[in-house]
Amino acid sequence: MSTQKTTALQYTEYGKAEEVLSLETIALPNLESGQALLKVLAAPINPADMGKVGGVYGELSPLPAVGGIEGVAEIVEINSEDSQFQVGQRVFVPNGLGAWQSHVIANCADLFPAPEKLPIEQAAMAWVNPATAWKVLHDFAKLQAGDVIVQNAATSAVGKLVIQIACHLGIKTINLVRSLDSEEQLKALGASIVLLDDRDAPKEALKLTGGKKAKIGLNSIGASSLLGMCKLLDDGGTVITFGGMDRNLAPFPTRYLIFNDIRLRGFWVSKWYKTAPREEILELHNELFTFMENAKIGVNVAATYPLEQWREALDHANRAGKIGKVLLTP
Repeated sequence: MSTQKTTALQYTEYGKAEEVLSLETIALPNLESGQALLKVLAAPINPADMGKVGGVYGELSPLPAVGGIEGVAEIVEINSEDSQFQVGQRVFVPNGLGAWQSHVIANCADLFPAPEKLPIEQAAMAWVNPATAWKVLHDFAKLQAGDVIVQNAATSAVGKLVIQIACHLGIKTINLVRSLDSEEQLKALGASIVLLDDRDAPKEALKLTGGKKAKIGLNSIGASSLLGMCKLLDDGGTVITFGGMDRNLAPFPTRYLIFNDIRLRGFWVSKWYKTAPREEILELHNELFTFMENAKIGVNVAATYPLEQWREALDHANRAGKIGKVLLTP
């Protein structure tokens, strides 16, 4: 019998995280050939985590399950003679295993190296949001310096990363927000234009761009600002939806599809990770993480909590107006 145990935030049914999660001590099996024992260093609390625990996400883990879609870990033991990995190396916690725990056993074939030069907190958050921001800026249009893009939810982690990456690439950003309290903060990151996400936003934005329209629109809200975003798109432009915070049905933008030939696309980074060849993922990570290191780009950290204070961490993560991500540090 193995003597190794993990302390894990586990759930045995789907529901509100504060109601269904519990901190459990779980015995781990012995390492099989080709497996590694990981010590989790840090793991963020993302909105997608709440959806997964709540049973409303695009892909659910079989129960019982451990929370946490992403996190960074250190290899503490490895049972493989030909593995490319070694003890002490940083790796990402593989999807589906749960990052909200102290230790986890993973197949070496499922491991990806995590950036060693980034701070642990930034490495823990590098799998989901930075990759999403990078992909939506690179995969749907051939953007060049001087081009314009528009996004809603600009104060989100992805929104702030989009601003930072776009600024370094010379791309101008129209950023739609619920409150102008965030304007100064977003401008400091490199935002070109910050406007309230309301009916007047398209007209105001076009005044400020001199009539220049956006090549792409990044939609992580869902329905409420879709039509306004369509008004800001250039002919043949694309709206990429990768979130649905308001969970309402979107009005179909018939006029803009017909007369402006706009395209509506979806993107889910978890699906990309699941279907992309390993070499493609490694290539993107190398380019993205080098860019983040050189440009000093990252995600704000609101606070870190030990696993034992998970209730306080959840409360903080769900707090309106917080700046940055909340992380668990097992």
